[in-house]
Amino acid sequence: MIEAELALIAGLAGQLPRADLTELSRAAARGRSGVLELRARTPSPLVRDACGQLLDAATEIGPWLSGALAASAVAYDTALRRQNVDVVWTGPESDVETGRLTAPVVAELVDDAAREIVIVSYAAYGEPRVEQALWGAVERGVDIILILERHEDNPAFAGSGEVYPGLRARRLSWPATARRSGASLHAKLIVIDAHTALVGSANLTGRAMVDNLECGILLRGGRQPQEIRDHLFSLMHAGVLVALAPGAPTSRHLP
Repeated sequence: MIEAELALIAGLAGQLPRADLTELSRAAARGRSGVLELRARTPSPLVRDACGQLLDAATEIGPWLSGALAASAVAYDTALRRQNVDVVWTGPESDVETGRLTAPVVAELVDDAAREIVIVSYAAYGEPRVEQALWGAVERGVDIILILERHEDNPAFAGSGEVYPGLRARRLSWPATARRSGASLHAKLIVIDAHTALVGSANLTGRAMVDNLECGILLRGGRQPQEIRDHLFSLMHAGVLVALAPGAPTSRHLP
């Protein structure tokens, strides 16, 4: 088994829910025909994509590949059970010891990414350390997905232009045609490699990480980071979140 196939299997273990990975393993045990049959009948876009990746990249599909997929599913599931949860704050300090939500902390999360970074934020601007970390992630070949609010989709949002101009990233929006009138893309979260998630009240801005009173939960491990990512990807596949053309306005906040 070559290194590229091992990397593919590890990537699929991080992308697919345990039940889907097990079904893919069973299909692979029947060879290429089993994977083709699964791709034809499954309702899941994620599973169809995984089948396509195996068919394109694997030099041989059979019992050894099935076993590797099954082992990866068990290993990933075991790792997910080891969860660490921290509360992080910005704003005034108290006599209670907690983690601090700062730009260097967020930049460190980005620096830890090996495969994928998903960012959802109402506004994102004005924090050079985070932007520098994202450029570093691009240079490492990390896939970056930005889901940000736009004035074009929400007239109440006072923003225009491209966030992180020139950064190689998949940029998505929640178009006005897919939401109720007056609704906002108001979630603030970062998911790293489907293993770590920062979920909270803070936008990805300098003010939110310095001056505002903000609170977040930092999850390392457990099933929740994967579930957050899966929910967003499901919205993408359903057409609720749509890809923007390069250079299209995203959500740079107006001064």
